[in-house]
Amino acid sequence: MKRTGICLLLMLLLLTGCGQQSAFDGSRMTNETGFMMDYAALNREEIAALELEKGDTLRVELSHTGGKVDVKIGREGEEPIYQGTAQENAAFDLVIPEEGSYQISVTGHRARGKASFMRIPAEEQAAAK
Repeated sequence: MKRTGICLLLMLLLLTGCGQQSAFDGSRMTNETGFMMDYAALNREEIAALELEKGDTLRVELSHTGGKVDVKIGREGEEPIYQGTAQENAAFDLVIPEEGSYQISVTGHRARGKASFMRIPAEEQAAAK
């Protein structure tokens, strides 16, 4: 009887870890040119801050093979300049209205894929015209 109870307890302990999802399995990089992530599993919030100038463009690309993400971009304490919920795939540009530190938040829900937020300086855009 004692052995059966011990075996049952061991089985319960071993099975409690089954089915849990990884919070983050992938890579991320942040530098002065942008914030990029590539992930096999994203089940949490990832945050990065970028210093942006007025007139800069932030090129956003979301490419997913599974799940969804919520994205929020803005300066702390202010209304976000962009907020998207349950996004799957998207590509768009945001023109930055004011200079400052912008926080980019990506929250995954069983997500697999890539997210990229690349800064295109205003002076590069003017030179290209």
